[in-house]
Amino acid sequence: MPSNTPLQDLLAPLPAPAAEALTRVLVDLPGSLVDPRSHFYWLYLITFALIGLWGLARYYPRTGQSWFARLFPREIYRHPSALLDVKLLLMNRLLAPSAFLTRVVLGSGLISLVALWTQTTLEHTLGRHAEAFEWTVLKSTLVVILLTLVRDFATFVTHALSHKVPLLWEFHKVHHSAAVLTPLTIYRKHPVYNLFGNCVDLVLVAPLQGLVAWLFIGEAQPLTLFGANLVFSAFHFAGANLRHSHIWVSFGPILGRIFISPAQHQIHHSRALAHWDRNFGEVFAIWDWMFGTLYLPGRTREVIEFGVAGSPPEEHDTLWKLYWVPFVNCASIVKHWFKADTSRAEAPSP
Repeated sequence: MPSNTPLQDLLAPLPAPAAEALTRVLVDLPGSLVDPRSHFYWLYLITFALIGLWGLARYYPRTGQSWFARLFPREIYRHPSALLDVKLLLMNRLLAPSAFLTRVVLGSGLISLVALWTQTTLEHTLGRHAEAFEWTVLKSTLVVILLTLVRDFATFVTHALSHKVPLLWEFHKVHHSAAVLTPLTIYRKHPVYNLFGNCVDLVLVAPLQGLVAWLFIGEAQPLTLFGANLVFSAFHFAGANLRHSHIWVSFGPILGRIFISPAQHQIHHSRALAHWDRNFGEVFAIWDWMFGTLYLPGRTREVIEFGVAGSPPEEHDTLWKLYWVPFVNCASIVKHWFKADTSRAEAPSP
């Protein structure tokens, strides 16, 4: 068991909930810089800067500003929307509302339990698939691709339904209310949206994990890079953090049909009617291609205005509103549905 850091020892006398909350902010958050499973692993930040500089040189006219000022423009990173991203990230870390809701609604470790139930059910029904399994690089690569495809499809389903179902959209709208995009915007998510994502994982991802465990007798050995999922690492080395940024980087018409480029995700955040409900995928574009929601940009950069069309900016301009307004709007939607049903029921028969 690893020893505590001096900061953790300093927090130890505090009540457990307070110590855990401060640990999530003061220990875990800075620790993401050295965690390859984090979006902000230091190597991913380096490739963010390098590919971002390439994007600026490729798609934008030269200015008198320094490359650093163009990469991190003050008007974007000090914008009220960007500062609100920081506040929401810190508050979600302090309170961990998503984890709390998951424990209350789903129960602790339910995804793991479903995976285990799937594995044991297959064993009792079909017997053990094999007594031994010899791992090779090819087999490990196939496993990690399979797991990533299913997890990415679950993310696509969560994302698409959150746009199509009015009640879910009110919570996902928090993410789209960002007027500017920075890498921290990825954490601009309402806890209920994260809870819904966990529910989709329970249905789609957990059974697959159980199937893999049955096929390979116990825990699979997917190929990793720096201790993280190989595809996840490759995705972030390719500039995934640029998806939430002001820098346009396109993968072109061929790769853009396989992987979601930063430009394609920025299009997803666009207020323009032509861009609505497009590019729901996170890593892979194949789901959007299959379901007819893929939007491929051309060879030139498109000028995009970010935000929610038809929604007033002040609807989500404070931390309290980000948390509370979705519930208020959902109550209004349900009330409208109820009134509509009542009106139809009371209407005289022809």
